[in-house]
Amino acid sequence: AWHWRGAEVPQVRRQFRSSLAYRLSLVAEGRYHAMIRLRPAREWDVAAGSLLVAEAGGRITDRRGGALAFNQPDPVFDGVVAGAPALHADTLARLF
Repeated sequence: AWHWRGAEVPQVRRQFRSSLAYRLSLVAEGRYHAMIRLRPAREWDVAAGSLLVAEAGGRITDRRGGALAFNQPDPVFDGVVAGAPALHADTLARLF
C-alpha cells in the first residue's frame, strides 16, 4: 500500500463502518484500537467522536498529526487518525 512507510503493511483486522462518529465511539470504548480515515472529513462528522476519544484518554489528529481545530472558515479536516497515544504515534509514523 502506497501510504505506509518502511516495512510491509501491518496485519490488521479491518471492519467497514460507514459512520465516522460511530468508529470514533468504538475507539473511545476500546473496541477498536485505532481508526484511520485518509480522505477528507467534515468537522460535524468528527466533533462528538473527537470529544469521546479525548475523554477516554486517546489521541485524535488529522492524518498528518495536526490538531483538529473546530469552527474554522474551512470545516474540512485532512483525514483523521485516532487511537491510544502510543498506537496513534506509531500509526502516524508509518503513514506516507
